[in-house]
Amino acid sequence: MRIISAKARVVLNSRGDPTIEIEINGYSESAPEGASKGKYEAKYLDPVEAAKLFNNDLAEFVKTFDIQTLGDLKDFEEEIFGIGGVEKYGANTILALEYAILRAWSAYEGLPIYAFFNKKPKFNIKPLSNIIGGGAHSNWRGPDIQEFLVLPETDSFKLGVFINSMVHKKVKNILIALDKGFLGSKNDEGAWVSSLNNDELLLILSGAIDEIKNETGVDIKIGVDIAASQLYKDGKYIYRKENKELNREEQIEYVEYLINSHKLFYVEDPLYEEDFEGFSELNKKTNALIVGDDLTVTNIERVKKAFEMNSVKAIIIKPNQVGAIIKTMEVVEFCKKNNIIPILSHRSGETESNILAHLAVGWEIPIVKFGIANGERIAKLNELIRLEEKLK
Repeated sequence: MRIISAKARVVLNSRGDPTIEIEINGYSESAPEGASKGKYEAKYLDPVEAAKLFNNDLAEFVKTFDIQTLGDLKDFEEEIFGIGGVEKYGANTILALEYAILRAWSAYEGLPIYAFFNKKPKFNIKPLSNIIGGGAHSNWRGPDIQEFLVLPETDSFKLGVFINSMVHKKVKNILIALDKGFLGSKNDEGAWVSSLNNDELLLILSGAIDEIKNETGVDIKIGVDIAASQLYKDGKYIYRKENKELNREEQIEYVEYLINSHKLFYVEDPLYEEDFEGFSELNKKTNALIVGDDLTVTNIERVKKAFEMNSVKAIIIKPNQVGAIIKTMEVVEFCKKNNIIPILSHRSGETESNILAHLAVGWEIPIVKFGIANGERIAKLNELIRLEEKLK
């Protein structure tokens, strides 16, 4: 597929914030943006500046390429990084560009996007969904913990999605009854925002799960994203809602308490993003999945360090953290080779695109974290339901 047209514009993301969109051969894709960002994420460029720079400086260069194979896309990516890459053009620009190339290439070849990575993928994906939200994702209006998550133990992705939706609705009804400050508000990712504390919310989530389990017969696991770097200041973890400050060892003890008291199977970013040693200490103490996000930021060098130090059992994969499809794929491949679970994730400021669903299938990702409410999240889940039907 020869690239014959390339242009950038500014559109809105799911938060109503500006984001860059790239159009290649008439097919467009835009870039997501996170609210809770790791400090080692690749450079994000202001969307207005990014679009102007692309149109003035990069569009003609892009039109010199012909993408026929995944190797061509890798060469393209290397060329882009050779002339400045994310440091010059921004990770948001490069990712939107590569997404648009995949979309246009898919139309040109008459193939689904996942087929460029894997022509005969095995579909074995589970949905991890954010039910209650706090922290930066909720503008600190809710609990200090950023995400309260569920994962159903079923081999049917579709059933898992509908179970998570049932939990989401059940939790709303419980919050209406028990939280006098609850007005039915949701955060950027569609999770409920409550005035209750961490323990109270985990008990509510557990109660909702028990009810749904009785209805469906499916076990449902609980997880949290603590997003501890957002709590960390001057060597302390500051829990504003609960009016407490914890040092490093107290934070580890608190996370252990949460795991044991609420039977958590998943804990994301339990410690500050520099603390590989602390992650390792905690990881060795528990069978729960200790997950890196801000710690690893889809950066191959940081992922290798986390592996060498036994800091995690799983990592979050966010393509916009590194700003490049092939580089993201290399991280996924490293994880699989070294028994680390890759979890493909959305961002809080998402787009309406379903391309993440195709990457999940093409890379044979075991768990996706795409939310359970709002159109930009549902677009990805619904596409996976369709792909499961096609491939299973």
